[in-house]
Amino acid sequence: MVETKFNSEGKSKAKTWKEALDLLIKGNSDFASGNTTHPERGRETLFAQYLKQFPFAGILSCADSRVVPELVFDVGIGDLFTCRIAGTVLSDAVIGSLEFAIESLGVSLIVVMGHENCGAFRACMNPEHHPNVRGISWQIMPIIEECRSLPGDHLYNSIVANARHVTKQLSSVGPVLSQKVRSGEIKIIPAYHSLSTGIVTFYDI
Repeated sequence: MVETKFNSEGKSKAKTWKEALDLLIKGNSDFASGNTTHPERGRETLFAQYLKQFPFAGILSCADSRVVPELVFDVGIGDLFTCRIAGTVLSDAVIGSLEFAIESLGVSLIVVMGHENCGAFRACMNPEHHPNVRGISWQIMPIIEECRSLPGDHLYNSIVANARHVTKQLSSVGPVLSQKVRSGEIKIIPAYHSLSTGIVTFYDI
């Protein structure tokens, strides 16, 4: 019998954001080391959840084709509530989606995950060659400029700074997220996914 992340009463096994984070850390460790189990991805798992979903974490990540949260964290169908948008930026739709995950689905952890060699950030660093990024560049360009004086790799610094910036925005926006963050009921954490190693680094835990 396939082990699931939810019990027979239809409740997530991750009762707190710390338990959810532990599941993500363990799954990513398995992914990065090549010891993946590929859990709960069959038709039976999908059919078992057709009436209700029980995600234990929310992930806001880039729409990049190389970034697939379910693979990166070695989880299955119904485990993650994912929002993917180029550059890992915010919009009203993204905020509303994550509020839904918190209020209606009981998610207690949201991870804002940037990633190595992000094409959206590279495009925003050369906007004259990529006019199609105007819809997100107004959010990303200020981060890029703020990071110019920092030591180290400019692209990496910008991507991590953006994840932290978006985390701060989410933690203070609207009554749903801000109140639950202040009360400690939920946690929003920035992260960085290395495409070359598979490892996800979590910050400011």
